[in-house]
Amino acid sequence: MYRLVLALLCMTTSSYAYVDSDFDGVEDAYDLCPQTPLSDLVDADGCMIKSTETEISYDLVFGMGYSQINYASQEPSDTLSSSLQADIYTGRWWFQLVASHYKSDDGVESKSGLEDTSVSIMYRFTPTEKLSITTGVGLILPTYKSTYNNEETDYMASVDLDYDLNSRFSLFFGSNYTLVNDSDVTEEKYQNSYGFYAGAKYIQPSKKSALSAAYYQNESIYTSTQTIKYLSLGYTYMIDNSWNIGGHYGHGLSDSASDKSISAYVGYTF
Repeated sequence: MYRLVLALLCMTTSSYAYVDSDFDGVEDAYDLCPQTPLSDLVDADGCMIKSTETEISYDLVFGMGYSQINYASQEPSDTLSSSLQADIYTGRWWFQLVASHYKSDDGVESKSGLEDTSVSIMYRFTPTEKLSITTGVGLILPTYKSTYNNEETDYMASVDLDYDLNSRFSLFFGSNYTLVNDSDVTEEKYQNSYGFYAGAKYIQPSKKSALSAAYYQNESIYTSTQTIKYLSLGYTYMIDNSWNIGGHYGHGLSDSASDKSISAYVGYTF
């Protein structure tokens, strides 16, 4: 018991003799930079060397588009769509939610409603200064209603690569895979879907705008529909640090793709 009491007394004495108010490992008596945040790495004087605090940013993107095919049902029809995308960025992690609404008219019947909603989580890393790789997994929630019994949650995975050739030109490539859980019906049979894209981007000297061109190919979730193929031209413009706008023009290369499609968006980062 005597030894235990003595040890406690020594610990208590030590705690009074050593005071580190900001918990940076440097005693207050020798701390030249008091009250540094817990996320800061400090030197022997208690002053910040590097902050390890993770910055969090958000953005909202609203888009509108027109195509000559309803891609949810794969039926030829004039289709107007609107979408809302929400992103949260924290360090190398990226969380995304995309919801959209469509209105389709094939000349006989008009349809409208929600398309499927996707929720994704992605991670970006840079093996080299020029190469950036983003991997992601997500859920496709069945908010689109039809008579095809496609009301199960699907799973998706993706990988995207960006390679900077120089300060003006870059190449990009991506692929995705969707695991479809819907059960076959008399009208349609389902299959897992795989797709990829490849393209190039030119960044203008002002660094406020960029032009891109890409080839897209994606299998339909319906076995009766041939692979969707099209070319896309894109443009983005940074108005300021918060606002950005852009658009895409698509030209179909297969009967399953819209001959022509166009979309535009506006985004805000905060």
